[in-house]
Amino acid sequence: MRSNARKIVAVLVLILLCQYSCKKAIQTAQEDFVVNLITSNLWTVTLYSENGTNQTALFAGYDFKFNKDLTVYGQLAGQPDAAGTWRGDASAMTITSAFPNGPAPLQKLTGIWNITRTTLSSVKSTRTENGVTYLLDLQKK
Repeated sequence: MRSNARKIVAVLVLILLCQYSCKKAIQTAQEDFVVNLITSNLWTVTLYSENGTNQTALFAGYDFKFNKDLTVYGQLAGQPDAAGTWRGDASAMTITSAFPNGPAPLQKLTGIWNITRTTLSSVKSTRTENGVTYLLDLQKK
């Protein structure tokens, strides 16, 4: 009887490990899909708002190129590309971005953005800092 109990415990442990492994594989595949989607396209700002004041026009003409090495470039015709960084956190549903040496409008994108809605072609996000609420919508170009 002990032998059967050990076999049952071994099978249960194996099943639990497989379930964890399968879930991890699925999560990794999903994250890879999202990273590929983000990095294989240019993105534009379709809404930028500070405490209800629409300031989207500040980003007119800018395209954003996200790269797998976690760099991002703000591109504006006739201007040198502005380098920044980005990092996504799928479990927290956030994107952290920084343009520490970028031109004035791009520095406004620095911070941790909470993703509120996403599709294959758009991302809606928000952040609150020092009592100010920011809205940012990106659209795939």
